[in-house]
Amino acid sequence: ENKDDAASEPEILDRVAGLKSLGGNIDIYRQVLAEYFNENQDTLDKLSRAIDEKRYADAAQIVHKVKSSSGSIGAKSLYELSIKLQKALDDRTEDEIAHLHKGFNRKLKKLLDEISKFQG
Repeated sequence: ENKDDAASEPEILDRVAGLKSLGGNIDIYRQVLAEYFNENQDTLDKLSRAIDEKRYADAAQIVHKVKSSSGSIGAKSLYELSIKLQKALDDRTEDEIAHLHKGFNRKLKKLLDEISKFQG
């Protein structure tokens, strides 16, 4: 995949929605984003390892954590993808897992990038 794909994708972080879900307090929102950023630094590696080793229950747990926090910061597309990936992991549908995992990686990477720019 080339860089242009990611660039043309819409922003993952909906700051308006995220701010609203946290009561409109920008300082709290920045704090929550910083925590999200720090907590998810090794998520992609951990998830890839769990999936490669077919530890689907562990992988589902990782995705579940990302799902709930993504919902609250306003990363709706990642939230929705997490629901699908978690279901695929629970059902152990390997083709589906491989396909969704790729999209999940791309979205989470882009989101972390957006957060770091926003924190600037």
